Amino acid sequence: MAFFRNFRDSLCELKSLRCLTVTALLIGVSVALKFLLIQPTETLKISFSFIGLASIGMLYGPVVAGLAGIATDVLGFLVKPTGAFSPIFTVVELTAGVIYGIFLYRLNPAKIELFSSSAFFDAVKKNGIQVLRIFCAKLTVNLICNVVMNTFAMVLMRIIAPDAILVKMGERIVKNAVLLPIEVFILLAVLYPVAVAYRAAFRKHTIAK
Repeated sequence: MAFFRNFRDSLCELKSLRCLTVTALLIGVSVALKFLLIQPTETLKISFSFIGLASIGMLYGPVVAGLAGIATDVLGFLVKPTGAFSPIFTVVELTAGVIYGIFLYRLNPAKIELFSSSAFFDAVKKNGIQVLRIFCAKLTVNLICNVVMNTFAMVLMRIIAPDAILVKMGERIVKNAVLLPIEVFILLAVLYPVAVAYRAAFRKHTIAK
């Protein structure tokens, strides 16, 4: 099956020096972006750290992206510790990487015109499959990792009380629903130039459609 073959192919990517080098670079980007936040309200924060992990998932698949998620979480904590380190949150990052790899591996992202509404929607219609894969990747990460796993992790860490789990989960659903279109737009804007730069750097390598 294609699903399991993607995991096998992603595992084989680890044999490539190119994969290790590019992944290390994108892990560094992810760690750096963890500290870049836009906070339009007290409770709403827009982070860009998912860009690096999504790019790794697109280029090298779920296995590499999952391992990159572990590295990103550990290095992010070492660079700027926030409270006690917990492997529970590392598992969340690993899961996010795997999800990005499942949906985005070998994606051939389309060029989307971002500064013209008519051209933007025309490009989205013409490249519906690519856009849908990006949307589904971010939706799944937001739902499984940000809403469910992070909420249960906070309960296990005793950050929130067990009886407040439904309230907290409801708050996270609203927050992630608001962020979803913004984050999808960011990925539409970023993944195409990442793919173009990758092809330019390694001209013999192409991302299969």
